[in-house]
Amino acid sequence: MDNKLPSTLVWDLPLRLWHWAFALSIAGSLYTGLSGDIGLVDWHQRFGFCLLGLLLFRVGWAFWGGRYARYSNYRISPKGILAHFRGAAAANPHTYPGAAIAIAFVVLVLMQVSTGLFATDDIFTEGPLTTHVDRDTARTMTWLHHRIFWLIVAAVAVHLTAHVVYAARRDPSVLAMFTGRKPLQLTPAEPRGLLGLLTA
Repeated sequence: MDNKLPSTLVWDLPLRLWHWAFALSIAGSLYTGLSGDIGLVDWHQRFGFCLLGLLLFRVGWAFWGGRYARYSNYRISPKGILAHFRGAAAANPHTYPGAAIAIAFVVLVLMQVSTGLFATDDIFTEGPLTTHVDRDTARTMTWLHHRIFWLIVAAVAVHLTAHVVYAARRDPSVLAMFTGRKPLQLTPAEPRGLLGLLTA
């Protein structure tokens, strides 16, 4: 990435706030789910509901959010990902690896939250929709819920490793979700704070 390019606003404020709320909710959900402390189960469910709300926000923001928050701007291809890691400059902030990991997070967390709604431990806790399905379906959802999180952990590891590599290269992309800016020759994203608040 050419750091001599002008700093351009690509991530609008609602998207940046969503990103950090999403990250903290994933961390909280994983901690309360893996700690083994039964007393944290209620918090685990609260984090799940929070993630569900954040996912609904992101779906809406993908259609009427800032220019670069819309999924219509995402471009993914194996060739493009390979070119990115060879140092080719991207003309779009949602090109290739970034787009792939962003979509992976949304899909995986949606699967995890959805299965959690029907999960049960058959003793203390069950999801809010468990009673609306038969026992075999609930067990299948529970089995999935107890395994999908490993894919989420893997996605988090890939995401953090990529940022360590960017930091080692002194690539300012590491700070983009704080400042919203990247050194790219692009039309700046439109500020849509009020629309973001209404969507939330």
